[in-house]
Amino acid sequence: MNLISEVRPLFVALVSIVLGASGQFLFRLGMLHYGKVSVTGIWRQLGSIILTPAIFLGFMCFGVSSILWLVVISRWELSYAYPLVALGYVIAILYGTLLLHENLTLAKILGSCLILAGISILGLWGA
Repeated sequence: MNLISEVRPLFVALVSIVLGASGQFLFRLGMLHYGKVSVTGIWRQLGSIILTPAIFLGFMCFGVSSILWLVVISRWELSYAYPLVALGYVIAILYGTLLLHENLTLAKILGSCLILAGISILGLWGA
């Protein structure tokens, strides 16, 4: 029974993290379609940017991700749960490499390995 009660929050956490990374991917995809903006120019264009389909869907992913994250932090300590968010960086690198054809560098590979090692250490001994 204890294992089941821990698997559910882990599953919810992973879905939340994947949705958050998917939101970032969709933001990038939408901005590739929309074009470049400046810090000062974004305020004038915000409405049309948000209504770009990929960006709008990205915000939807973030919304659902945030709601699911509330479930996770209602059950786990923040210091235990939050490091899992770093998985989003690894997922974003995979999205960038596989779907946006961005360069996969040695730094990205090593950084991802360090992130995964850190999350593993916290998961095994940090609870």
